Amino acid sequence: MSTTYLNTKSRGITKTVAEFTKQDNQSNREFREFIKEQVVEHRKEGMDVFKSPRPGDDQKN
Repeated sequence: MSTTYLNTKSRGITKTVAEFTKQDNQSNREFREFIKEQVVEHRKEGMDVFKSPRPGDDQKN
């Protein structure tokens, strides 16, 4: 399964804001569109997020 993370970076530390996993019945295109919508929504709330295939520093270990 494909997992995408929405991360934010502050003072050199990357933090994970949200984690999304592609559902079995979801096409790749639908998943990408969903992620784009989530980025827009988080930015509207004032969070400067970016999508990443890896979790932030706070999620490691």
